[in-house]
This record gives sequence, C-alpha cells and structure tokens, in this order.
Amino acid sequence: MLEQVETVDVAAWWEAQLDAPHGVRRRAGGTLGPRGWTAAAATALAPYTTSVHVPYAYHDYRPYGSSRTVHEVNGDDGFVRFAGLGADVAAHLLTLLDEPQLAVRQGDGPTLGALLRAAVAHPGVVEVYGHVVGPRAAGERVVAEGAFLYALPELQVPEWPHDGPCECTVLWAAARERYGVDDALGMPQELQRRATLWRSGELCWRLGWE
Repeated sequence: MLEQVETVDVAAWWEAQLDAPHGVRRRAGGTLGPRGWTAAAATALAPYTTSVHVPYAYHDYRPYGSSRTVHEVNGDDGFVRFAGLGADVAAHLLTLLDEPQLAVRQGDGPTLGALLRAAVAHPGVVEVYGHVVGPRAAGERVVAEGAFLYALPELQVPEWPHDGPCECTVLWAAARERYGVDDALGMPQELQRRATLWRSGELCWRLGWE
C-alpha cells in the first residue's frame, strides 16, 4: 500500500469551473447533455480517483526546457481517472445517467451501461475503470475503459506477446457469457493478470480497450 494516499476533490473542482465569473456553465453543452451534467456523478466517483486506485495519475515530471519539477494530480490533464468501481456505486450511476450517456464506449469496448450493469449483477467480481471528461471540455462524458474480473484464476494468459499456451479466448468468452461484459464490438487489447492495491494486492484479470 502507498504510504500517503493522494486525493482530488472532483465535485468542488468542477463546481468552481462552472461558477467562476467567466465559468463554463455559460457555454453550450455537448451532445450528451447540458454543460455540467457530469458534476452529478462527481461525488459518487470521487472515492475511486485516489492514488491507490489510479497511481499513474499522480506523478512528478519536469516540463521540457525547465529545471523545476511539477507534481501532477489526477485530472490536471483534463481526464479524471477512476478504478475499482463496484456494485453499489455502479447502481447509483445507472440511476443518474441517461441512455445516451450510458451508451458511450471506448473504442471497440463495451458501453458504460453494460459494464455498470455487469458490476451490479456480479458484486465483488466485476469492477469498472475508466475516466471522466468534466465540464471544462466540450466533449463532456463518462467513459468505461474496461473491467477488473476477480474470477477464473486457473486460466493461463501470459504477458504480451502471448508466447506459448494461452487461454485468452476462453477468458474473453467467460467475461461475455458469464459476467455480463457482453456488448463490446471487439476483443480487449489488454487482457492480463493484475494485483489491485485497493483490495490488498488481490489478483484479478484486467480487460481493457484503447
């Protein structure tokens, strides 16, 4: 476990963007709803945006040509990442978002709605990860990039490239037929064994689409 957990106050951040003197609330909304519609989901998503859940979203870097180090936190680049979203919050999001918002998909991946319903139907077994583009951007949306599947530990899927015996097609079939990850347009680009920090290093399968 990380020594210090970093967090961001997503709800306060987005409200500040909307309510500033020249705030984005005054701009036209996108195709999925009025400007600021993602703010309703901010409180529900916040516990899953920490440095435990998405450690790669919190890091130091040195800008090109600069001698100073900058610490970037989740959302600084316009994308708020989340991971480990389970049954309870998935059920809540299904009541908050409408059908066009739930129909968003990442590449050939499943729709947001399908993955949220899979998490609800399989508590503790299916979790969702992805990102949110908040009200500052014209393309405001909640996107599910993939799922964590805590099942089928007996299957063998080696790290990429898949040298030797590989049961990735068996795993993918089970995800579709048994665990509700069923409306993707193609097989996941990432299908690997992972340990999750928020579940004390418990192993799962990560299914991800680009």
